[in-house]
Amino acid sequence: MYGAPSFKGVESILSVVKASLTRLRRSPDLLAKKQSQEALRHRENVFIIHGRDEAKWRELKDIVKSEFRLNPIVLMEQPDAGCKTVIEKFEKYAQACTYAIAVFTPDDEVKAGSEVYLQARPNVIYELGWFCGQLGRAGAMLLLKEGTELFSDFGGIIQKRFRSNVSERMLEIRRDLEAAGVLPPAGGA
Repeated sequence: MYGAPSFKGVESILSVVKASLTRLRRSPDLLAKKQSQEALRHRENVFIIHGRDEAKWRELKDIVKSEFRLNPIVLMEQPDAGCKTVIEKFEKYAQACTYAIAVFTPDDEVKAGSEVYLQARPNVIYELGWFCGQLGRAGAMLLLKEGTELFSDFGGIIQKRFRSNVSERMLEIRRDLEAAGVLPPAGGA
C-alpha cells in the first residue's frame, strides 16, 4: 500500500503551513475577509418549504433565484449526500440557510367531527416549525394560498396570502427579505 511519508515530504508540508501562518499574521484581515465571504454565501441560501403544488414552489424558486439573486434550496433537488433518512437530509441543507419561505397550499383534506377543511402537508408544517425554532420567527415567511387553513400557532410568523400566484406578493416578499437582512435595501449595496 502506502509507505511512511518521507522526511522531505513532511518537511515540504510544514513549510507550506508555516508560510500560511506567516501570511495570516502579517495580514489578519485575510481571515476576516474569508469568514465574511462564507457568511455571505450562507446568507444567500433560502430554503423553500413546499407541499404538492409543484407550480407554486417552482414559481417561488424562480423568483428567489432570478428576481432576488439568492440561492434557493429545495430539498428534493439536493443530492442525498450520504444521508440515510429524509430528516438527516433536511437538517443538512436547512442548517446552511439563514432564511426559509414556506408555501402552504391546500394539499390535505382534514375531517374534525363534522368539519372538513384543507391544510398544508404535515412535512411543510414541521419544516416551518423547525426553522422558527432554529432561526426565530423573523427567519421564516409563510406564503398561504387561498383556501388553506392556518394553525393559530403560526399567527406570529410573517404571512403573505395569495390567490393564484406567488408573484402577487413579490414586492412584499422583497421588502421582508430586506428587513431580515437577507437582501440589501433597494438602491443600496
